[in-house]
Amino acid sequence: MLRRTGRAIKRRNGAHAKMLRTCKECYESSASIRDSPSHLNVSLPSHLAWLGLFSALALAFSWPLPLHLSTHLTGAPSGDTGVYVWNLWVFRHELLQQHLPLQTGTVLSMAPPVDLTLHNYTLFMDLLAFPLIGRLGLISAFNLVYLGMMALTAWCTACLARAAGCRRWEAWLAGVAFAWSPVLMARSTGHFSLVAAAPLPVLLLILVKGEGKGRYRDAVALGATLAWAAFCDIYYVVYGALLIGTYVLAHAAVVTRSSETAARLVFVRRVAEGLSIVTATFVAVIALQGGLIEFAGIRISMRSLYTPMLLLTVLVLGRLLLAWAPRLEWRYRFARSHTWLAAAAVGTAAVLLAPVLLAYGGRMVDGAPSGLQIYWRSSPPGVDLLAFVMPNPNSPLFGTPFKAWIEAQRVDGFAELTGALSLVGLGVIATAWFAAGWRPRRRWLVMAVLFAALALGPFVHVAGVNTYIPGPWAVLRYVPVLGLARSPSRFVVLVSLCTAVLFGLALTSLGSRWPQRRRLVLAAVTAALLFELSPVPRTLHAGQAPAVFRRIAADPRPDIRVVSLPFGLRDGTSSLGNFNPLTQYLQTVHGKMLIGGYLSRVTREQKRFHLRFPVLHALITLSERGEPVLTDVQRRRAMASRDRFMIASNLGYVVTDDAQTPPALRAFAIELLRLEPVASADGYTLYVPHVDRSSIDRAFMAPPIAR
Repeated sequence: MLRRTGRAIKRRNGAHAKMLRTCKECYESSASIRDSPSHLNVSLPSHLAWLGLFSALALAFSWPLPLHLSTHLTGAPSGDTGVYVWNLWVFRHELLQQHLPLQTGTVLSMAPPVDLTLHNYTLFMDLLAFPLIGRLGLISAFNLVYLGMMALTAWCTACLARAAGCRRWEAWLAGVAFAWSPVLMARSTGHFSLVAAAPLPVLLLILVKGEGKGRYRDAVALGATLAWAAFCDIYYVVYGALLIGTYVLAHAAVVTRSSETAARLVFVRRVAEGLSIVTATFVAVIALQGGLIEFAGIRISMRSLYTPMLLLTVLVLGRLLLAWAPRLEWRYRFARSHTWLAAAAVGTAAVLLAPVLLAYGGRMVDGAPSGLQIYWRSSPPGVDLLAFVMPNPNSPLFGTPFKAWIEAQRVDGFAELTGALSLVGLGVIATAWFAAGWRPRRRWLVMAVLFAALALGPFVHVAGVNTYIPGPWAVLRYVPVLGLARSPSRFVVLVSLCTAVLFGLALTSLGSRWPQRRRLVLAAVTAALLFELSPVPRTLHAGQAPAVFRRIAADPRPDIRVVSLPFGLRDGTSSLGNFNPLTQYLQTVHGKMLIGGYLSRVTREQKRFHLRFPVLHALITLSERGEPVLTDVQRRRAMASRDRFMIASNLGYVVTDDAQTPPALRAFAIELLRLEPVASADGYTLYVPHVDRSSIDRAFMAPPIAR
């Protein structure tokens, strides 16, 4: 009987164990289904709902712009906004003239047609606006494309967050967190090409969807999206390549701490510690006493802390590496198909970017691909370290003091140096990390930290103070193609994207940890996020043109040129004279060629070409800021060559900005070009030049003047 009882117990325990195994298999099967890519797909109605909500939010967060679509802009026409509006106009102008829209003779018109491939030309937005301009007008088309790009960026980010593992509403909030982040909203006051950030989440979406599948269609899509990124902003093709590289590298390489440290490294650590202490003492003495130290009869002079801080940083990093003893584990396994996949992606991008690559290759052959010289210390700065955790400076309720602090850093500081991340998003990430034990996939953290380090620029600034500590960009900016992204502060766009995805994943983790409170948490986070990111009401800028420019537009002559005073040539990093981008914006009204202009990159050859004309050289000199003085030689040569210049340039009008034109420049231009005032309104005066054709035979073109 005892045996029968024992056998019954065994049979019952076996049945229970079998049932537990079955339940476990069912649970694992259901979990695999939930986590599979097919489960993460979003239906068409959900996509339409997302787009509808994003479009409504684009209108709401741009208020009152929807009431002034045809008359106002979110940025000042006298700044970069005017040039981005000009991009749409010149693209359409060249196409209607049956010209290739990658070059133009409408600006810098005394030189051969200028190349626009390395200008922030926004070709994708130009194409979107082309059919709208004729029916709605230039300003309306520009505003509609801007609103559409915000909604598209949010939708693409939501799709990425969904593919990365977020639930539907959490993914939608991730799209909101990126598209209307403080970073992109600040750029919408000037750098509109950076607002067109939709290709960046699409690149990551393709990588997430195609991971481990080895499909050629994914490689082709990756190359096509890289080209799309380049057509939005030249920076974004560089950022796209960095995204692909860091995403793959974070999966292929794992860095862990070694459990043992070799005994022979103990002496090296001691030496590194000693050198660090000596260097730190040297830095402190220089900071307190100035750049001159005398020790044992030896005088050491140093003007700044750049070099000693570089040495100290290297020593400290070396000591930390020796203490941590990192070990690199390479998990990537090469397959022959990977070479063909990479070739397919690069080939697709190269075919679509052929005009840009050919132009850039020609500049490299000429020895000046961008006209920019990179130096160790003189480089555009990055964002301040504290800017990452600053409250949203776009908010009219609590952001005013923070916006004023950023604008005090430099003239274009708000659009260039804003780096605030959503405090609501960071709070959700911290809560999920510490309270719910959530840990995201390593690659998202690696990308966020890496791009944040690059966004700090060549030297780290804290609270507006240069610490002289070099960042990764101090070295990476010398890499040929990577150096095209010459403003490191714009890497914060990538930081904002990665943070938005982490925010969506963290919020999903909180909902899974406490499912009964998910709706309450989502409602609270949604309300807090929308309140934090809201920039309403937006500051708008009138886009109407003064009356004198409408008079120029009424002139039927299509081949005349216009000079605006002050005069000059300007690009993103330098200026000859003092050219106002508003002049280029107003060209969209009158449509005549400009002598002078503003492009993102103006080559040294183009600058030298304009300086060959003594008339232009004199106008540039007198347009410089400060109190410029024209030499007797410059004056004589300008006077002697003016008549031939007038014939060569076919100069039709000269316009002076009365508030900005120095009296010496105005008096000299009136005398030199024999100007006669014909109209004055809205702070501008319109002049018509006169040519003494009888003196042409006696005039001569003076030799070039070295600047």
